Amino acid sequence: MTPAEARAQLEDVVRELEAVRARLLGLVGSLPESPAERGFRDLEETDDTTELRSVIRCVLEDMIRPAIADLREAGKGSNPLGPARGS
Repeated sequence: MTPAEARAQLEDVVRELEAVRARLLGLVGSLPESPAERGFRDLEETDDTTELRSVIRCVLEDMIRPAIADLREAGKGSNPLGPARGS
């Protein structure tokens, strides 16, 4: 596989991750906020809905968003160090 072929596949992966991101955002939006979330009370004892919303938000922010950004950057083919040795 050439770097150009890999970049083309990365574009597909980024689109798929963006679709996953959109589905997760929709899921979070469909779950009602709990009274604890609205009042910023102690969230140490959460209900199932609050737990789901929290986990999904964390995955979106800590994993999905950075993965999309990193893969987009890699797909650009920019290498600040220049070409690899032997290329």
